[in-house]
Amino acid sequence: MIQGHGDDAYLFDRPIVADFSSNVYYGGIREKLVQHLTTHLRGIDHYPDAGAGKLQQLIEQRQELAPGMVMVTNGGTEAIYLVAQAFHGASTTVVVPTFAEYADACKLHGHEISYFFRDKLEPDTRFITDLVFICNPNNPTAQAMNEEALLQLVQFNGRSTFIIDEAYIEFTRNADSLLPQLHKLPNVLILRSLTKSCCIPGLRLGYLAGQKALLDKIRAYRMPWAVNSLALEAGYYIMDHPAEFEVPVDALLADTYQLWEGLRKMPEFRVHPTHTHYFLFETLTGTSAALKLWLVNNYGILIRDASNFYGLEQGHCRIACRNQEDNTLLLTALRKWTLT
Repeated sequence: MIQGHGDDAYLFDRPIVADFSSNVYYGGIREKLVQHLTTHLRGIDHYPDAGAGKLQQLIEQRQELAPGMVMVTNGGTEAIYLVAQAFHGASTTVVVPTFAEYADACKLHGHEISYFFRDKLEPDTRFITDLVFICNPNNPTAQAMNEEALLQLVQFNGRSTFIIDEAYIEFTRNADSLLPQLHKLPNVLILRSLTKSCCIPGLRLGYLAGQKALLDKIRAYRMPWAVNSLALEAGYYIMDHPAEFEVPVDALLADTYQLWEGLRKMPEFRVHPTHTHYFLFETLTGTSAALKLWLVNNYGILIRDASNFYGLEQGHCRIACRNQEDNTLLLTALRKWTLT
């Protein structure tokens, strides 16, 4: 595991007043979900559903997938490690810069890893590896491939199995989920997270979807009781009340553009384009590590030092849009940084 992820406020003694470092929706956990979990708290004196079968069925029904096409996991990260284990020793391409756990999981299970840079990716790119990991929209570059381009890429590489991480699919208008296409995509596994849009990263809840024959290969390595009782209860509630968890994506992206534009006007920063609610920028004075520490110490603001993503440099930072008050505070602080 790499050192230095987002949402690491626990490393600092000073209280954090505005956390831009995590890509989880800033709206916070829904109060009705808190009430639901509270009423089911005493259920932890029993073992949970060993295979998360009930939640699997609810997700399959919600996504209109056939039985056996979903495997519920202890967060998206468990799914990544299970895939790496099931394909032990495979040749694997990781499209970078991206979430480090893809490569970390594959290294743990003896994969031969190749890296392919995202800005070179085209619908007719040819891969010769057994597996290909693609995050869409990508973390941290915030770029998304549209459905047509991604389908062409998958079909052009029929001998490779694609693991497409859609953890942020609810936060973009530039990409559609491939879940509805899975019935005709035997070489695709789709990773989904319930933690980002539903604001429950501490519960660890996600799922892997694919055609049953392919998914059963992964399922064979899954340990029982991997998902705890409260996470399952959260999943039941989310599936039964989907409207409560819809992200106000148009308003969020409009606010993101205002934050992006405000930062772009400062010549001391280079701001990268985005298709979602987070984006990369580079400080041209000092390093991202120094800027992160300065913001914490002087303003109680937390950003993601993105310099440890494969392919990025010492000035790269990642931020996710918050409410307008917090966004204004960040822009004010960054203007001060340019004067130091």
